[in-house]
Amino acid sequence: MPPPLLDPATSSPLSSPDSFITAEASPPNPLDITVTDIDAPDNDAPRREYYSARQLPPELKQHCQIYLEENLHILALRVLGRLQSSSSALLPPGTRWTPRRQESSDHVYCPAPNVLAFLSTLTVHPDLTTRPREDHWSDVSSAALDYLRNILNTVGPVNARLHEAFRFGQATRRSPSGDSDDFVADVGGEAQLYGRYGKHGVWRRGHDFFNVVGWALNCSVLYPNRWEYWRQWLDFMLEVIEKDLDERKEMDEQGHFRAGGEEGECKYSSLSTSILAGYLNQRNGRTGGLKWVIKVIFADGQGSASSLFQEIWDKEHKGRSRNKAFKKRKRKINIEKGDFGELLDDDSVYSSQNSEPPTPQKRKTYSNRNESPALEASYVESIALRQRLFAALSYLCHFLPAPPIDLPDLYESYETQIRSLPLSLFTAFIDSTTSSLRLDSQISVLQDVLIHFMPSSAVNPSKVDREIYDANGTSPAILERCFLPYAANTIATEDNAKVSVLLEELVKLVWMEGTAQFSDGFYDAVAKGIKAREAKIKKKVAGTRGKRNGYAQEDPDTEARTVLQESSSRLRQLVELISEEASGEDAETDEPEKADKTYCLCRQIEHGDMVACDNPNCSYGWFHWKCIGLKSEPKGRWLCPQCRQHESDEMDEGML
Repeated sequence: MPPPLLDPATSSPLSSPDSFITAEASPPNPLDITVTDIDAPDNDAPRREYYSARQLPPELKQHCQIYLEENLHILALRVLGRLQSSSSALLPPGTRWTPRRQESSDHVYCPAPNVLAFLSTLTVHPDLTTRPREDHWSDVSSAALDYLRNILNTVGPVNARLHEAFRFGQATRRSPSGDSDDFVADVGGEAQLYGRYGKHGVWRRGHDFFNVVGWALNCSVLYPNRWEYWRQWLDFMLEVIEKDLDERKEMDEQGHFRAGGEEGECKYSSLSTSILAGYLNQRNGRTGGLKWVIKVIFADGQGSASSLFQEIWDKEHKGRSRNKAFKKRKRKINIEKGDFGELLDDDSVYSSQNSEPPTPQKRKTYSNRNESPALEASYVESIALRQRLFAALSYLCHFLPAPPIDLPDLYESYETQIRSLPLSLFTAFIDSTTSSLRLDSQISVLQDVLIHFMPSSAVNPSKVDREIYDANGTSPAILERCFLPYAANTIATEDNAKVSVLLEELVKLVWMEGTAQFSDGFYDAVAKGIKAREAKIKKKVAGTRGKRNGYAQEDPDTEARTVLQESSSRLRQLVELISEEASGEDAETDEPEKADKTYCLCRQIEHGDMVACDNPNCSYGWFHWKCIGLKSEPKGRWLCPQCRQHESDEMDEGML
């Protein structure tokens, strides 16, 4: 299977495989934490993608912690932001570092993991998003997310110790005060921050990463108001995971080659301790972990997904009460008189994770495969994130010598789930124009899904091009002989519509790849397949009663039939476009020959009125009227001056 992260060209500069990372180095300054030293071997100007992380000055660190614990979030974020911008003259991501830059300017102030964990909770907690306790609190979420992204892009996931900050189920011990209701949690060796958002953060209430992702994806269907914030959190976490995988992979490979290791023998020890690997290790059992991961990727708020992935905070989907906001009297803050307004109020109710889940908003459910739910805009938004999660999982499993999930099993389970989706969701998942997978991964998934719909009479792809097929790829020859001419192996309209859409996407991808050309039989294969699928669904129509109990019955296949017809039309258009492109290439290859051809005594290209010499052996062939003094087309046999002179000379010699 190919490693299905996006190609380097589409990834961000900081997650590019061009970064080179070496082992840890001891910093000369105790305030400097240099987790990685980025060097490019055989290069006098090493490329540095991330800055080294530097601890906050003790006094400012204490101030920020107090601000956060006392709910003065904006003040804390302002201090942190100014520290980050003033710690170095920041370069744009991806620029090359040169020795001319001062070493002291190559560090960025970065808070400890416990502060980063606290800030990540602020980005999604309902008190600061869907039901802010204060009017200005709604700005905290976006400000915290912006700061976390800046840390990720400048310091990187390894230097920022995000594997310690974003760890679920932190170890706890009793508070020194002896209060049974309080606790101290270890986050990267630092004590967990106090306050409601420290004690009830997403890293404690979520239990594990996949449980939180499952709930977030449920919100994309059930609670669009919550999905607005969970989407941003999930997008950020996936970016963290992707960059963490890229950086650790480069660390392992560079260390392996510097030690004289052979290609293909790298152990990827750092990659095995990545953030995503830690999340997978929390799921015990290889098979159980795979089943759970697939359920998370396809969580849609229906059936088991609704009960498996429950809310993180009690009634978090509920918005701010208008009556309560109207009746609640705002108190002015006067610190000198001891009046702190609502800053120290703690009236939020936190229930246990086992609390009864909220009643979701009403939504049409689908009880069989022929009935498809309406595609909410929020669900469509979530598809790219679902694919990115699958891509990150398969990337990790591709490189690890002993992966937590077998890569073929991961692909097979993913493809099986896609194959069983209702038609509207199916078409959205396989749409190549919006896919987050690499081109080769898309081809592998689409082809494997398509094979399960093929009849037993279809030609096996391995008999057409074994080398490409064994590499999970396809080719024009495979499409033309093994897939395009066939209908689905059932008479179901939905299955035949899925086959048509799959073929449409595969033809587009192979055409975009451009490694091989379609043959002259491409048109016939497409036409034969369209005709076969139309004939196949007619068998079902012929065997279905149009009425029941005297009342007209609604056709359940109307949507599928429409999709099939539109897909068939697009396939025909693809044939025309591919044929026109091939014809255009042939014309371009012929054009230089035509352009280089010269005629006449002037040895110029064809232009204006011209006349041909009737001597078949004439070295010029055609002549411009102007060059030979013609004003009208000659009648009868015409010879050019050179051929006429040559013919006259021959006649004179014959007479002698």
